[in-house]
Amino acid sequence: MLESERLSFIRRNQTKLRVDKYNNLNRSMADSQCQAFEKGRRIMLPSTFVGSRRYMDQLYFDGMAICGYVGFPDLFITFTCNPMWPEIQRILGPINLRPHDRPDIVSKVFKIKLDELIIDLRKRELFGKVVAYMYTIEFQKRGLPHAHIPIFLHPTVDDIDKIISAEIPNPECDLELYNLVTTHMLHGPCGLADPSSPCMQDGKCNMYYPKQFQNSTTLDEDGYPVYRRRDQGISVEKNNVPLDNRHVVPYNPILLLKYCAHINTEWCN
Repeated sequence: MLESERLSFIRRNQTKLRVDKYNNLNRSMADSQCQAFEKGRRIMLPSTFVGSRRYMDQLYFDGMAICGYVGFPDLFITFTCNPMWPEIQRILGPINLRPHDRPDIVSKVFKIKLDELIIDLRKRELFGKVVAYMYTIEFQKRGLPHAHIPIFLHPTVDDIDKIISAEIPNPECDLELYNLVTTHMLHGPCGLADPSSPCMQDGKCNMYYPKQFQNSTTLDEDGYPVYRRRDQGISVEKNNVPLDNRHVVPYNPILLLKYCAHINTEWCN
């Protein structure tokens, strides 16, 4: 209803919004196959209308301006909604509904969690002082929202291991984190173990799993991080296939413990 009212307002005020390049208008006036009064009949959505072409273009240019001013982002976080969050289940459980039956509730809870995450990063400086940040929210085919968040921190390579882990924790030292990592942060099985996995393209995993064991974090020749993935003898079975540190999606332990959801944290440069 609200969106319909906004569209109606825009339609009624097109005379204030119609714009075009001067040479395009002259070309239309001179075209014998086109009558000038036909120009501008389409409804033009301004940048203030969320989701319009001008809205998306404006956000894109804002993002490029930030990168031009502060440089490339240092962390790239993907925060995915967990339909089993107690805030969602507490509402849907008593009325016997599933998360996809009430996308409004799922989206509301996710936005609350996302706002809290931004506060953790920006105001509480979980990873240090944030120079700039931006995010975009997308929806998976199954309907769950997720956010992509570039963070501008300017850390050094030595800071990577302090922020990002790509290993399964020892259950004897931190059972809660172990359960979260094995539930939310393992990729696979795929490859020869499961050729029908959705990530498989041309017989290979499009996310390049499993990775190789790595004793220390390094940067490859293109500047991409190769995270520490030690062979510690810790693994977990998934669909009768053992998964170890080679299958761990990089994460931040503090964020994972707080939000209990798939929250991929990557170092970028």
